[in-house]
Amino acid sequence: MTECCIAGPLALEIVWQDGLVASLHLAWAEGRERRVATASGAALEAALSRFVAGEAPDWPHLPLRWQGLSPFARRVLEELTRVPYGQKVSYGWLAARAGNPKAARAVGRIMAHNPFPMLVPCHRVVGANGALVGFGPGLEMKTYLLACEGAA
Repeated sequence: MTECCIAGPLALEIVWQDGLVASLHLAWAEGRERRVATASGAALEAALSRFVAGEAPDWPHLPLRWQGLSPFARRVLEELTRVPYGQKVSYGWLAARAGNPKAARAVGRIMAHNPFPMLVPCHRVVGANGALVGFGPGLEMKTYLLACEGAA
């Protein structure tokens, strides 16, 4: 089952599998249709609305399907959930926090395949010099997301 939460210019599609969130897909809302069918979807949409309004979103705790991720990828993604709202970190910093300080490139690959954007805020990860680099939905969206958090 899939749902589509819409808040402001953002759409966040939830893909459910066996009662778990298998993935989230972040996109611009234009041309997308809102389809919220569960209480979890409604809670995610409310949090997305707070985020777009520039408020701390207080993301709901959804059951995530972590299967298929390597232990290092899971450590990286879990560590990223601890980065506070409105703060940015580098790929190297995140690699070190996950236990492998020389794995900045591997962290970049993990960010490129993050199955849970927004809940695992990969838009907060920037280059070592603070440059906005690499983001699946595009750097324009990364800039927008960081601006919503006051971290642009």
